[in-house]
Amino acid sequence: KQWYQRRVRGTLGVTVHEEEAAEAEKLFHDFKLGEYVEIMGGQDKGKHAKILSLSLETSRCIVRLPSEEMIDLAIINIKKGSREEYLRLRDQANESVSEDVFANKPCKKVVSGVADPAKSKHSNGNSNQKAWLHQDLKVRVVCENFLGGKYYCKKLDIVDIIDPWTCVCRSEKGKLIENVPQSILETVIPKSKGSLVMLLSKSNQFELAELEEKDSKSSSVICVTLIEKDVVRASYDEVCQFVGDAIR
Repeated sequence: KQWYQRRVRGTLGVTVHEEEAAEAEKLFHDFKLGEYVEIMGGQDKGKHAKILSLSLETSRCIVRLPSEEMIDLAIINIKKGSREEYLRLRDQANESVSEDVFANKPCKKVVSGVADPAKSKHSNGNSNQKAWLHQDLKVRVVCENFLGGKYYCKKLDIVDIIDPWTCVCRSEKGKLIENVPQSILETVIPKSKGSLVMLLSKSNQFELAELEEKDSKSSSVICVTLIEKDVVRASYDEVCQFVGDAIR
């Protein structure tokens, strides 16, 4: 058994070959965020999924399966899929989860989100938190002891994920910083309306949205998802500025 479970399956150790990149570039513009696809290779071959993000730079995409699991795939491994089939399988998966819940003894109530609001104003990482690191998020260092305090209160961009709790960041001066733990980071909330953010709560995890309103008194924001155009209210713990490319 692995010592950790990947947040997004298949994201580590990715190498993009020239042939794959060339073919992916041809296919890239055939797909868009929110589109339903079918997986053509690997252990998930034949499964239907929904596109959450696309990257021409890495020739890969992140998709959500009907089971709510998210996986990272090469763009060349997907083709147009069926919305009806995806929704049918999602409903089937939800029914299965409900049956499992009633079949087992009652569990303690779990509050969705990436942090306990009573313990933290931002997502600055404690043992009770879920992994929320994702490439292209802008984050802030909140630990005075990290690298001698050189980056304390500084903003960094996440450029790669080592494991669900550790990442590689780029400073504002372009310096790469390796082995940055989630526990010393907090989310960054953009100031301007229309800025891109990524949702981190369980119900909308890793979906992109546009910022509509920011309420500093309640430490919350209102944003609109890019895919479904849903209006979502989220705490500062459940949203972070996204600095990557997105098709709007």
